[in-house]
Amino acid sequence: MFKQSRFIVHERYRRILIAAVCVALASQVNISAYTPGLILTLSVFLLPIFLYFNADLNPLHLLFAVAAASPLFRGMLLFIGHDVSPHANLLYVLADIAFYVCYGVLYYLLYWRRGQRSNTSFFLAILLCDYLSNLLEVSILTNFNGYTYRLFQILFITALVRSLVSCLLAFLYHYFTLMMRKENHEERYYHFIWVASAVKSEVYFMRKSISEIENIMKNAYQLNQRLEKANVDEQDRDMALGIARDVHEIKKNYLNVIRGLGDYFNDDQDVPMQLAEILKVTTSYIRECLNVKQRSVLIEVHNQVDLIVPNHYYVVSILSNLIFNSADAMLDQPSGMIRVTVNDAGDDILINVGDNGSGMSAETMAMIFEPGFTTKFNENTGDVYRGIGLSHVRLIVQEQFGGDISVESKLGQGTNFQVRLNKQRLIQEVQS
Repeated sequence: MFKQSRFIVHERYRRILIAAVCVALASQVNISAYTPGLILTLSVFLLPIFLYFNADLNPLHLLFAVAAASPLFRGMLLFIGHDVSPHANLLYVLADIAFYVCYGVLYYLLYWRRGQRSNTSFFLAILLCDYLSNLLEVSILTNFNGYTYRLFQILFITALVRSLVSCLLAFLYHYFTLMMRKENHEERYYHFIWVASAVKSEVYFMRKSISEIENIMKNAYQLNQRLEKANVDEQDRDMALGIARDVHEIKKNYLNVIRGLGDYFNDDQDVPMQLAEILKVTTSYIRECLNVKQRSVLIEVHNQVDLIVPNHYYVVSILSNLIFNSADAMLDQPSGMIRVTVNDAGDDILINVGDNGSGMSAETMAMIFEPGFTTKFNENTGDVYRGIGLSHVRLIVQEQFGGDISVESKLGQGTNFQVRLNKQRLIQEVQS
């Protein structure tokens, strides 16, 4: 904790030093105005920007540092160049210091110590700080004499222009960074939806596998009992009993995984999504994946349905599997097109995912919805693609949404999957 506090303090000192140096250097870009010693500098354009983006810093510390650096730097250069007398040089330095000290005190009182802040109050505070600080500087340089209406007019117009430019730059940059953060947040949100959809689909089928695991465990135990009654060799009986124990351990591991993932991806925390947003999440992520793989595939989306879907994770899984299947069917093509259409069909919603890929033979179409069937494997290693597969997609469509899925395909011409989802089931809450 001590080291972390020291790091924060050092970081603040570093930002104050950077601001002081930048303002001191920017003060060299200036023009003379009204009275000898009064200059309009670029530094006063930078000062509000530093204050705006360092709102956690006490402005008194920041402005006192600037009041030490900038005027002394200017005085040193005037002294080296012998441009003015030592007395005039000292007067200019004191006037500059007064400007920055006054600016800091006013900013602290008018804006920084207030509990509620806004861009409007920031602009008004900067305007007053600039105007009154310049007035004090001119007063020191003129020995508090020679006030005219034109002087006040010039100082106010100068303060207004500088404040407008500075605040405009600060606000635009702040808005731009917010837009970038929003875009990054949206990308992370899409990625989370994608991952959650994949996990929820896997967990869904893991739950379905529990009953099959229990049957295997029960059959192995019953086999042990029968072998014992038949006076079969003890080693064979122990093997059957060992299978029952191993399957029981597998079941416990499955349940632990399901419980852990269920706690992390809790259905109670899910927020329903518009169907249009689901399509955007899915296609955006797939386009990103295809771009990484340098795949030239155009994905068109035509949606004629406006629905709020609570059970959106499974819809993402259905769409993503079908679209990726279409993309994989165009591996040998220089470019391809996938068209996703969503239409209202009364009590149902029709989703079509079509492509102009390689198509499928009648034999392949007859097998694609069979459990374990896949055409995706690595020819070098023999590793099979481990996605949920079209058989599981059909189960989700049927069990979660009371629908069905069909396919039409011709070799060399392309493939079209049509998914029919019951509208009422689509808009109701998640089923376990």
